[in-house]
Parts: sequence; structure tokens; C-alpha cells
Amino acid sequence: MSDGPFLTAETRPPIPLRETCRLVAGRVPLWDYHRARLARGGCGSDLLAEADRVVAEAAASWTGGASSRLRLTVIVTPDGIAEATVQQRLSSLDVPGGPVASFVQVDSPPWLPPGAAKPADRSWWDEAQRRAGWAGAHQAIIVCDGTVIDGGTASVWSVTGDVLTTPPAPDAIAGVARAFLLDALAAEGTPALVETLSPQAFAKADEAFLTNAFGGAVAVRGRGGPVFDRVAEIFAELWRP
Repeated sequence: MSDGPFLTAETRPPIPLRETCRLVAGRVPLWDYHRARLARGGCGSDLLAEADRVVAEAAASWTGGASSRLRLTVIVTPDGIAEATVQQRLSSLDVPGGPVASFVQVDSPPWLPPGAAKPADRSWWDEAQRRAGWAGAHQAIIVCDGTVIDGGTASVWSVTGDVLTTPPAPDAIAGVARAFLLDALAAEGTPALVETLSPQAFAKADEAFLTNAFGGAVAVRGRGGPVFDRVAEIFAELWRP
């Protein structure tokens, strides 16, 4: 994957960036996608090499029990520092029966780094998640100016007929699982659109699901179906040791 335009070896991101990865049998299956997003966010080759190093060290040093839910978090900073930590925990998408989702209205979209990379500061999305929780939901479907722009902790997908739609990035963060799934679906010849999505279209869609690079793909409660089932298979194959 390309490291993005206009980068030098010393290029650094304008703000701290975060990558939340899934660690499976000592490796990060989606690391190439995470790395590419860091590059688009402003990380030059020196900082990318440092990120590679700390990820490899963190993965090799994990001594906890085996789990399908090992989260490796990478933070890179404008100072040229990369740090990685590993935790054994569940994903925000791991909700028995599937997450309940609620629309959360915002006045303006978030400011995102270049390439719609993921900021280390999640306060904007955390506030949306809190508001969804107040409504009795597990996941925020964030709406601005009549358009679904992102999820609280995951990329948003709807299925009408056999066509998948996901909002563009920006205003959504350019999700790693989202990028992987778009590539996987294209390889299978499955139609998927990156275009604006109204709350009404999302509510009326035949299926609705969420993706992130730690939890994989999870159907919104009561909104699964055959397209989601195939998507779930794609992620199950990805996570297989």
C-alpha cells in the first residue's frame, strides 16, 4: 500500500494518532491497513518503521492467556514517538444479541487529520457514545445536517437489496476494517457504495451492521441478514490463527 503523497522520512502527524488493532496468534492481520492509515495521517517512513518495531515487540512480549480478544493499541505523536500496548478485553461491539444503536445529532462534524486518520483524542466520539447510552443504546449513529457521518466506535454500513452503503471519509474516520472490507468485497464482485446515507435510509435498510478493526463486524440488533452473514464469514477467516 502507498505511504501517501508528499511525505519525507521525517514527516510527522499534526496531532497524536491512534490505531486500535486485533492481535491474533502473535500477529496483527490488518497491520498493513493500519500502517497505510498512519501514512495518510502524516507519518513518514522513520515513524512508520518505529511503529512497526513497537508493534512487533508488543506482540512478541504478550504473556497473558490465549484470547480472541487481544487489543493492541498504537499511539504515534508529532514528537516522533510510537508506543504500543496489549490488553485482553472485549470489543465495544461485543454485546449479547448485538448492539442497540441510536441516532445522535451533532452540530458539526469532527476535525480529522489528513487522510481521515484516527485521532488519539476520542472525546468527540466518546460524547456521542455517552449520549447514545443516555438513550439506552450501545452504539451512536452520528448524524449531522441530515446525514449519517460515522459511528461512535465503528464504521456504519447499511444493506438495501444486495447493495452495501457506507458513509464517505471524511466526515467518517477512514476505518481500517472498512477499508479491508471494501477491498474484500471488490475482490468478490460484491457491490458496495461509498456515499452519503440519510438516517431514514439507514432506518429502512434491509440490514445494518458496524465494523471496526478490533471487533470485526457485528449486526445492529435485529438487523442481520444474508449479506451481513457473508461479511461475518470474511472477518472470521481473517481472525483465524
